Amino acid sequence: MAFKRWQNVPEVQEAASKLADSARNYAALLAENTTESKSQAQKLWSSMSASYWDILFALVDAQTKTMPETLTFDPEERLFIDLGCLPGVLSLSKSFDPKAWLETKCAGDIFPVMTFSDYIAESWAAVTGNEAPVPNIGMSLSARIATLEESLFTAQGQRDSFIKALAPKYPSNLNVAQTLQNLDEYLMSATKVNMRVPEYREGSEQARQKLSQQRKAYIDAEKAVLLFMSSAQKNEANPLPLPILEKFTAMHEKTKIIAKEILYSQIDEVKIARRTKKITDTCAQMTDAMKRGEFRSMIMKKREYLTVPAKNARCDTSLLCQPGATPIDYAKDFDIVREFTGMDIEMFNVPRVRMYGIPRVIFVPGQGLGTYDWSDHTILIPAFPVGGNDKSVSYALGTFRWDSDEDRKLKTPYEQQIKENRKKSLLALAASFYKDYSLWMTKEKRGYRILPRETHKVFVSMFTVRNEE
Repeated sequence: MAFKRWQNVPEVQEAASKLADSARNYAALLAENTTESKSQAQKLWSSMSASYWDILFALVDAQTKTMPETLTFDPEERLFIDLGCLPGVLSLSKSFDPKAWLETKCAGDIFPVMTFSDYIAESWAAVTGNEAPVPNIGMSLSARIATLEESLFTAQGQRDSFIKALAPKYPSNLNVAQTLQNLDEYLMSATKVNMRVPEYREGSEQARQKLSQQRKAYIDAEKAVLLFMSSAQKNEANPLPLPILEKFTAMHEKTKIIAKEILYSQIDEVKIARRTKKITDTCAQMTDAMKRGEFRSMIMKKREYLTVPAKNARCDTSLLCQPGATPIDYAKDFDIVREFTGMDIEMFNVPRVRMYGIPRVIFVPGQGLGTYDWSDHTILIPAFPVGGNDKSVSYALGTFRWDSDEDRKLKTPYEQQIKENRKKSLLALAASFYKDYSLWMTKEKRGYRILPRETHKVFVSMFTVRNEE
């Protein structure tokens, strides 16, 4: 019996039994291995796909009848909702470890990360006005910020130790202790001014002046360190090797990137609360039945977008898992998201992020290429990527990049400065950008020249970080 928690709920058991019967027939048809049986199996699979939503809504309705404060899903329900897997009916590969999958936790980062079942639970909390549960695979906002702050402390320590070890080899006028102290102490102030956060933008004149002075102290310290490194490189007796200089540059840039991520996350707190309050206020005067209807409507809206990853890859749009398939490792896939974000941190310097905050990353059932849901400000990454994890993630971020480019900093040069793009339709132009952005992130940024010369030149121009001073 499937979904034993709801063994006395006819709607759940009937929907699960229907899928089980269809799955057995599907397996039998495939086993016949004839052209006709394969054709019949394909038709049956298409009709089976609707079972995903029948079972999902049966599970959700069974639980929301009592209007609980929090929705919870047991392991079997999570496997089904997040992977389209029903053990004994539609099973994953033999190498798949359900226990490890259920215990997966993604690293703390700028992105709120969750699975589809986490998203459903969060949506219910917003409708009912209750506190959102911590995602099964993610962290609370405060925990994510604490993790980023710890990462910054570590990154600064590594950079400082690097300079302290190098300084005796290249005597100079650099006051190492004071310079490093200023870099560490005033990084956040300098970043606040560069990003023009509300604390700086809306603060008193005295507060603004203080931040500006601290930013200057940081810039002076940064210039002093860079001058020291440049002098060391030009040292006639013992020139500093280029790889050492590049290592320092990467370490220093990492501290600046993490500082930005911390501030983005801190600013997000207000935006998350505002977004949730808007939903809660809308539902506040509704009856319980109306709230359940509104909740169902929210899931239905997401349903329309869950087929987009598959459509982008031109593959099967079913959210049921293919028998024997292997899903992604959420933690490893999210590490790719984090890596690519570090290579394109300016993606958050757009009006849409300033208005709505950092988009949530939701791992969804089904296969295909990652995408961005404009209507809900969410990045969707399928559990079964087509073409590899790197490609799926880069497509998701490329979609976000394109759709959030309201001031056309990317669209105009990409269309006007690349000859072959000038006559393309809007849809063709967008599809072309996703592909080129994916190649830019997965190949070009890693040192491989893949893009045509003209396209490469435009991408270098579009994604070169401007001097913040």
